[in-house]
Formats: sequence, structure tokens, C-alpha cells
Amino acid sequence: MTSEDDSFGDLTIRTQISRFIEAAPPPLLQRIPAIDKEYTEKLIASGFAVEQIRFLDSAVQYAPEGIVVMAPCEDGSPKVVFVNDGYCRMSGRAREELVGQAPAIFASHESDKAMADALLHPLCQRRGFSGEALATRSNGAKYILDLTVVPAHDSNGALIYWIAYLHDVSEKKAQLAALEHQVLHDVLTDLPNRALLEDRLQQAMLAAEADRMSVGLLFFDLDDFREVNDTLGHHFGDAVLRQVAARVQPALRAVDTISRLGGDEFAILLPNIVDTRDAMKIALAVYDAFLVPFDIEGQTFEVGASVGVAVSPTHSNDAIGLMRCAEVAMYAAKQSRNGYLPYAPDQETATITSLALRVDLREAIDHNQLVLHYQPKIHLRSGLVTRVEALVRWLHPERGLMQPDQFIPLAERSALIKQLTDWVLDGALAQCRAWQEAGFPLHVAVNLPTQSLLEPFLPQRVSRLLDKWGLDPRVLKLEITESGIMADPPHVLAILHLLRTLGVRLSLDDFGTGYSSLVHMRNLPVDEIKIDKSFIMGMRHNESDGAIVRTIISLAHSLGHEVVAEGVDDEETFKILSELGCDLAQGYYLTPPLPAEELMKWLEASRWGEGATEVLRKRRPSH
Repeated sequence: MTSEDDSFGDLTIRTQISRFIEAAPPPLLQRIPAIDKEYTEKLIASGFAVEQIRFLDSAVQYAPEGIVVMAPCEDGSPKVVFVNDGYCRMSGRAREELVGQAPAIFASHESDKAMADALLHPLCQRRGFSGEALATRSNGAKYILDLTVVPAHDSNGALIYWIAYLHDVSEKKAQLAALEHQVLHDVLTDLPNRALLEDRLQQAMLAAEADRMSVGLLFFDLDDFREVNDTLGHHFGDAVLRQVAARVQPALRAVDTISRLGGDEFAILLPNIVDTRDAMKIALAVYDAFLVPFDIEGQTFEVGASVGVAVSPTHSNDAIGLMRCAEVAMYAAKQSRNGYLPYAPDQETATITSLALRVDLREAIDHNQLVLHYQPKIHLRSGLVTRVEALVRWLHPERGLMQPDQFIPLAERSALIKQLTDWVLDGALAQCRAWQEAGFPLHVAVNLPTQSLLEPFLPQRVSRLLDKWGLDPRVLKLEITESGIMADPPHVLAILHLLRTLGVRLSLDDFGTGYSSLVHMRNLPVDEIKIDKSFIMGMRHNESDGAIVRTIISLAHSLGHEVVAEGVDDEETFKILSELGCDLAQGYYLTPPLPAEELMKWLEASRWGEGATEVLRKRRPSH
């Protein structure tokens, strides 16, 4: 709750009339208190007709929001002189119960009596007020009240009323809380997800450093879990995952956190432990919890666990490093069939080359060794190019120009993928800004990895970058894959809806490769469908691929989505797609991905870019 000193100000005479005249419900001159009669006479004298006043009164009386008028009293505390129907419905109280009461009625719940005091203080000083309170309806139900109080003065500056506007924001608050919970929790098990675990791990490590304690982190996955899914079905597999927390919880302390990372992988955060031995004791208890067979719907089967242990600062002194160590130890435990193991450097299964590349990649991100190339998308009907896709390359000082498949998987197996994605987004939007200023307002598409889709704060980061470069959100298209959505559908859908709320466009990439594509395409908040290049490349020689492409184009159009064909590498494929009504195409038949400067030269010189160049220049934003 906060009070505002000067943000409300005095209302103008006509605004005062429209907002407080409800103190005089019809018949006008019979029910108005003496002070209201006097003021009403002044209003009439100033040019307001009785019918005007009565009309304004009716509008306020039946407004859906709560409106309360209070008059100052000799003792300094205002008293209610009028409440409209909206507040009577909201509070569940009759007008007779409310008129004559003090502002304490707004904070009628015992736990929020302090709100009444916070309200009275600025009112006594004749200042406006804004805040929230937990109120109680007449039936005892609690609700959250958003309250704004403003002073109304007459033409001489004398305070004559306080006008309170009240909104029941309980449902809105509940929806926001539910969305926040959904973003930070796994939908199947309702356990904290990776994002929430990372946040708690960072906080725990900061606290442990201050207290000279250690933090333990256990990673574990389920042995033979795939066989359960394959043999008994996903229904049984989901039932096993839901029972994991109940099995493990007896081995944990109240301060420990168990989270689901995805699939059959879980993590346990152990704050404030002494050393690795403490973590190993809990790891043993977790391992033992899975020695008892599962019994689900009469089916009995065994599912074990492999547990990896990492402890700060022994194994790492940062959160991301500790998570990597715990994961490495978990895979070492699985491979050795020891059940549970602490982290050791010799467990690293990656080759020396991949380890060196990981270090190099971190350096590349920090020292701008990465570059962006752009591949245009041509509108098949008009022949124009107004959109490009940003594709990252690594200009390695020793290995030369490296393609994405040589380092993206490496980034995805580490925490570098977040930094890499942020770098690509920032660079693509910076280039988009530069093009706009040069008279080429091209739209740019950026690929989002699965890990980014699972981050709850992705929409905020995207919004900050758009603000940084002063760009309309509609110039950015984020390309997602169905495999990314399937990692955690409810969570990802929540993120996608938040991105759409920003105004960002969304594209479903590699469409046709997932098992549930048709089901999800109907519900996804996407603007565009990209047909996977494997179907495009095969459609000239394979009737099945051609039939799939025709079906996807027809289905996408029926749902209001544009269709992009990627992997268009020859003229015949290009012509077939045009005949099928495909909207856009990209591929080596047009041009391979090009650096930004070469793309501009291509737009100026290529037959594909000739028309687009003139159109883009005409679309140059005015400054």
C-alpha cells in the first residue's frame, strides 16, 4: 500500500460533477444532504441543468466498479455519504450498512487493519491515496480490493468530498499467480522446474558463502524408464514420475528442494550442508528409495535411479558449474552402475577437443568471434524479399568459419546456449535497426532453442532488447520447433502467449517431423508454419513427400497461417511450390546465407531483390 502526495491533484469542476454527483441519487432535491443541495445549486447556477446532473448520477450509480463518496467531518475523519450499487454488490452489504461509516470499511479483514491507518493519514492531510487491501464480504469470503481515493474541491479550493474508486482484483491476481506458478513449475508433477531450481540454487550459494557453509546438488534420473514407457505405455510412465517426489521426500530435510528438469531427470538442492559426506548420505537415501518396486494399477515393476553429487565450493563455486558437475556425476553413476557417485574431473566423458571447443565458445561469445549471416525469404506470389532469417556462424581463429552444427549442440549441452541465444537476438535486432536507418526495413527471424523456451523470463529479455534498439516488436519473428514445445507443452505455451502479447511474431520450424504436429498446430499461437526441408527436397521424386507438402499448405491456410518452404534448392521445386500456393520460400536456389553487407549487394543486384529494394526504400520509416 502506498500513498501519493501530489499525483492525483484537484479535479476540474466538470470532472468533479461527473464523479461525485452520485451523492444525489434521484429524486434529486429530495435525497441530497444539505451540503450536497448547496453545492448542487452552485452547479445549476454555473450552467449545469438538473437533467444533466440526474443523467450523470445514473451513470455513476450503475457503474460496475465501486464508487464511494465521503464527506469530511468536524473530527477530521471522513464519513461515507454515498455508495453506488457496484460497491454494494462487491462487498455484499446494503447501502444502509455502509453510509455513515469510516474508511475502515474498505479494509474490513482483521489482517489488513493497518491499511485503514495508512489511508487515514493522507486523508487527514488532504492528500490522495492508492493501495490494495484484503477485504471481507458480508458472507465472510475474502477478496483483494484495489482502492484509489481523490479529493474533490469547489471553485474556491475548499475540500467538499473524497471520492473512492474500488475494484475487485481477486480474479486478476489469482490468474497472474496461476500463470507465474505454471511458468516456474512442472505441469505433470507440480515440482519446481529448472528455472526455479537455478534461481534457488544461486540464492543458496550466496547464503552459504556468507555463512561459510556448502551447498549440495544431486542430479538423478530413472534407470530403465524408457522400457516402462515402451512396454506399459506413457500412462504408466507419467504415474511413475508423479510418484518420484513422494518416494524421495522422506530422505530430505524441510529446506531441501526437489525439482523436475525434464523427461525422467530430477534434481535436489541441499542448502547449508557441511561437506560432500552430508550430500552423499542423502544421495544414498535417494538411491535406496527406488529399491522398492512400483505398483501401479496392479502392475509391479522396478525402476532404479542413478544419482550424481556435486558440492560447492569443492566442485564449483558458481551455480551453472555446479549443475554441470552434478550432471556429469549422474552419467558417470549410470555408466558405472554404482548407483550414486560424487563428481570427479576424470568423469568428463567429452573428448579433449569438445572440452577445448567449449572453452573457446565461451571466449567467442565474450570477444565477438561470432558472426551472423542472413538468408532471405522470397514471397512466391510477388517475388519480393522483405524478410530474412538470422543464422549464426563462428569465425574460429584457428578452425576458420564453423557452421552451426559444429558448435550449437555443444552449447545446448552446457549453460552457453543462453548466452549464445542472447547474443544472436541482440545482434540480429541491432542489424535490423541499422537496415531500417539505411532505408531497408527488413523483418528478421531468429531460432529459439528448447532451453530458451523453458526460461520463464524470456519474454522480459526479448522486450528489453526490442526497447534497446527501438524496434516495433512485429519486425521480430521467433522460430520454434515442435520438439521444443513437447519438452514441456503447458509451460512453453504460456511463454509463447506472453511473447505474442508483446507483439512478437512466432513461426513453427521444421514442421512435419513431430508426431503431434497436426494436433498442436491447431492450438499454437503461431503466425507461420515452416515445412521441414526433408519434405521439400524430396517432393520432386517422392509422391508421399509431395502429398505431405500439399496437405500442410492447405491445412495451414485453413488455420490462417502463412507457409514457408525451406530447402528450396532448384527451380523445379520453386515452381511446384508456387503452383501449390506456398507463401514464401528460402534456400540455395535463391541464395545461401550471406553476411549483412553482401545481402544488401545481393538485394541490389539479384533479380529477386530488384523489386524488393524499391519497396523497402518506400517503406523507410520517417524520423
